[in-house]
Amino acid sequence: MTTTPQGTGIQPGPPAQPGPSPQPGRRRLGDVLVESGLLTPDQLEQALNDQRRPDAPRRRLGQVVSDLGLATERDVAEALAKLLGLQIVDLSRTMPAPDVVRLLPRAVAERTRVLVLDRTSKGLLVAAADPTNVLALDDVKLYTRSADITVMVATDSQIRDQLARAWSLGSDSAAVSMAEESVEEEDSDLATMGTADDDAPIVKLVNRIFGDAVRLRASDIHVEVQREVLRVRYRIDGLLRDVMNAPRRIATSVISRIKIMSGLDISERRIPQDGRTRIVVENMAIDCRISTLPSLHGEKVVIRLLTRGDEVPTLSQLGFEPDQLENFEKSLAVPQGLVLITGPTGSGKTNTLYSAIAQISDPEKNIVTLEDPVEVQLPGITQVGANAKIGMTFAAGLRSILRQDPDIILVGEVRDEETAELALTASITGHLVLTTLHTNSAVAALTRLVDMGVEPFLVASSLTCAIAQRLVRVPCPSCKAPYTPGPDTLTLLGLLPSDLEGATPMKGTGCPECGGTGYKGRTAVYEVLVVDNTMRQVLMKDASEAAIAAAARQAGMSTLRLSGLTKARQGKTTYEEVIRVTQSDTEEVHSCPKCGRHVSEDMVACPYCATNLDRGHCQNCGKALEEDWNVCPYCRTAVTPP
Repeated sequence: MTTTPQGTGIQPGPPAQPGPSPQPGRRRLGDVLVESGLLTPDQLEQALNDQRRPDAPRRRLGQVVSDLGLATERDVAEALAKLLGLQIVDLSRTMPAPDVVRLLPRAVAERTRVLVLDRTSKGLLVAAADPTNVLALDDVKLYTRSADITVMVATDSQIRDQLARAWSLGSDSAAVSMAEESVEEEDSDLATMGTADDDAPIVKLVNRIFGDAVRLRASDIHVEVQREVLRVRYRIDGLLRDVMNAPRRIATSVISRIKIMSGLDISERRIPQDGRTRIVVENMAIDCRISTLPSLHGEKVVIRLLTRGDEVPTLSQLGFEPDQLENFEKSLAVPQGLVLITGPTGSGKTNTLYSAIAQISDPEKNIVTLEDPVEVQLPGITQVGANAKIGMTFAAGLRSILRQDPDIILVGEVRDEETAELALTASITGHLVLTTLHTNSAVAALTRLVDMGVEPFLVASSLTCAIAQRLVRVPCPSCKAPYTPGPDTLTLLGLLPSDLEGATPMKGTGCPECGGTGYKGRTAVYEVLVVDNTMRQVLMKDASEAAIAAAARQAGMSTLRLSGLTKARQGKTTYEEVIRVTQSDTEEVHSCPKCGRHVSEDMVACPYCATNLDRGHCQNCGKALEEDWNVCPYCRTAVTPP
């Protein structure tokens, strides 16, 4: 086994300091980690005992150490490289050619956790998660027919990601080709599709579509039939990404396979259908919701990959600022009241609701949810699905739930006046009610209830908290770097270059880890409006959006735009993302001609330097004036020339 890379296009990290001569045949990973000082003998014993647990999934020792928090994957890799005198490679900044990776069969690569990086003059350059495993390296030599291999060290998760990428739909067309060859005509295999085994090409292709979506953290899969191709796209971090264009002739077979998996009628292609299924990817069960829609060239299928109940994040992980989280938790702690979460479709409202329910769930409380449909199955609570076709509307379901002695009620969405009044009434009569509404801001949620016909006094007496939210993408941790937003971006946000003082903005440059987008993962920005006694008085006197917004600003509420800018200053998102997701907050930006600070359009004087901003308003009564008027016709005040 050679330990120095030669003649390769891969750019590894700096060479490790030579350690003792490697003797992998007589050394085990645990011994190496103890010898390097990364683990104590007691910690190693703890990790080995956890690895041997009969109820635990099969895991490598390095992963167990990482899961227990004894050391990070990177620490394990660096310790191995240093002690064995090998080099370490950061695969997040390396994109080995897929055809080179596939020199080693996928099953062998996944079993041995060895990734082929490049061909060298003597043999192959490979990355291994556990270079002490001599048997695995011998298997690599056997299957690749390479007499010599050069070994580098990489983390287990990075190797898994690179293997998945090499055999992804976009890099490996073998599955598509086999599926095309197996389809002699569009309807030939519909009769046997349900009994097809896992080795059938169409079954393997559909499994690949689902598996890749899970590995890439997709929330939705779009399978669309175009005139000449079958198009597959994934929604990743809120945006759709093309992953495959397959021949049009396999479309019917692929869609039929998906419909069979979800219990739908494959013979009916003229009407929409909805179903559910559960898939298993890398020993992890994923619930899926399937929707079909007839289109011009064939059926379109959208698969929503649902979060499992045991993976619901805590409220502190969602993105609340400390003061916002405190206000939200106080609202959840009261025994009765209404909590509204607002935002457009796809803004994460349901996730916030589930996190809230998971936090306040208690055996002493009867929690009932009414959803359309039930997306995530949470243990310990009663979940009810609404179905308008059989008369189980939100209003009808809510009436029935109120007779079930509930303590906490979650209503998926308020869609009409009847449901709104029932939810508000339930919150007054001793129940904590959580629900969602489609508005752009927390302030607009209050006025929307009034516009739906609910009396302002009912809103004022029952509502405890209104929250608006959006999801912003997070800079990729593997390629993020400091950056300065452009002048156009600052102008749209109403900022000056001086406003960036003390900020640490970060932006991804694009790498294999994030698919070249510069973003990986999302977090939420919030606007939390607490309805206290002052706000209730405003609602009773003037339930207009302007009056409520003014009272909210006076109470110190941070808007969506301000919350986004706070995260951008901290490098948790980018200024461009703040513009993208808070576009509805955008208003025409005005600057004071003297000090250059941002001012609102309706201001008649700069709040920072007292400069007169607008001759178009009377300085006595504030009413609008025509340009050629010399006297205000409303209060007879002389108009001051500019």
